[in-house]
Amino acid sequence: MTDRSERRGWANAFAALGSEPRLQIVERLMRGPIRCQEVLAGLRLSQPAISYHLAKLERAGILRKERDGTHNCYRIESRVECILKLCMKENGSWNTL
Repeated sequence: MTDRSERRGWANAFAALGSEPRLQIVERLMRGPIRCQEVLAGLRLSQPAISYHLAKLERAGILRKERDGTHNCYRIESRVECILKLCMKENGSWNTL
């Protein structure tokens, strides 16, 4: 049986996915790691808004940030990736509920 802190962690992760911009970021990250500038290029949001969404996803344990020289690189956490794959079609779009 899962303990309470694990349930809380998954609840936070699913809550973090409750935003269209964050789902768009996750869609892109499912194709592989990306730099913050690449997220900016793909979404019509300001840099502060992108940073906010990336930080929210990181705090929820959905992605992790790594240094790549002078840039931050983001990737999906492996423990979350398999669950996200169940929610997505092979072409990268979301399965309907």
